[in-house]
Amino acid sequence: MRTLRDAITGVLKDHPEIDFRFCRLGQHESLLDAIAERFLTRGRQDLNQVWLHACFADITETCQPPDIFAELRKRVSVDENYWFLASEENGKYWVAEGNGAAIIKVIVEMHCFEYYIIDRQMTWLICENHHNMLIQARARDRSIPVSIT
Repeated sequence: MRTLRDAITGVLKDHPEIDFRFCRLGQHESLLDAIAERFLTRGRQDLNQVWLHACFADITETCQPPDIFAELRKRVSVDENYWFLASEENGKYWVAEGNGAAIIKVIVEMHCFEYYIIDRQMTWLICENHHNMLIQARARDRSIPVSIT
């Protein structure tokens, strides 16, 4: 069975010039922990949920723009680096990093899936859920240090 990661890897093979890579296993777990502790109501316990947007502790905005990609280009700087979380419908999360242009390219080339773009300081994230809603949230506790190795 083909996974979401396989589909993203296919996009990367078709576009080797983009700055996007999956995180290694140890970093993957550290990032998931940091994202959960900063953005989810019950921290890591909420990672058992399939749709993380339902667990955001501090939503700042929701919208359903007519052109998701145009809206993302307004909110995500193409040259800055971000964390990227892709959600399989079975609750599996793939963690990656890349610049804004690369992340948007991956999203444009893919079928619908829930994803999260997180700034490197982990103070905010943007999610597109499976209903084509953009949801922006901020970290509930900005005092938690970000130390990802």
